[in-house]
Amino acid sequence: MSDDFKDIDIMGEQTDNQYILALAIAKRVRKLRSGAPALVDVDNSRRKPFQIAMEEIAKKKILYSVDNDDN
Repeated sequence: MSDDFKDIDIMGEQTDNQYILALAIAKRVRKLRSGAPALVDVDNSRRKPFQIAMEEIAKKKILYSVDNDDN
């Protein structure tokens, strides 16, 4: 799993907006806490929703984008 966290670091460096990445992770954490099923294998029931959300985004199970609305 440590390789997944390296991937998320790389994603943070490659993204134009790290704030949007952080918001995507936070939104997924809220969904996981409210009962949404994990999209990755959770072999340890003690894993925190934050760790699961990070892994999901690193493995591209959760995609996010910036909606540029210039109205």
